Amino acid sequence: MADLLERRIVRCPYNLAQRYLAEIIKASAGASAPLTLTLALPGAELVKEVEVAYDAAVDPMHFDEPWHLHWKPKAGPYPEFDGELTIRADETYASSRLELKGSYRPPGGALGAAFDRAVGNRIAAATAQALLERIGGELEARYAADEKTKGEAPA
Repeated sequence: MADLLERRIVRCPYNLAQRYLAEIIKASAGASAPLTLTLALPGAELVKEVEVAYDAAVDPMHFDEPWHLHWKPKAGPYPEFDGELTIRADETYASSRLELKGSYRPPGGALGAAFDRAVGNRIAAATAQALLERIGGELEARYAADEKTKGEAPA
């Protein structure tokens, strides 16, 4: 098993980021849904289709609202992933941290594990960062849209 922990700062207050993420995930929670994972490479892009399932998880401190997720590839050699997606408080009230933490088993037995140690773990981290970038961008866009409508409200 290989462990993964990636984070991204989101320019959105913690409580709103939690709400936005919950709204995004609840649309597909409890059921399997397609998810496209991408990784930009020099001169190319790695694209992998997976089936992902989300469920509410429990924070032992009862502060954060983590989401358990599990994905498996639709086809081909790609690891299954099991982990949590969580919004955490950041150092300021204006931002929060989006975190993806979990583990995967590289496919291919001993050869796959060797590939993961040499290169695959960096591919996994970069793919996780790309996913966090996409989700974080969506959270920031929703926050910006909500803030914009505040200024447009009739007086």
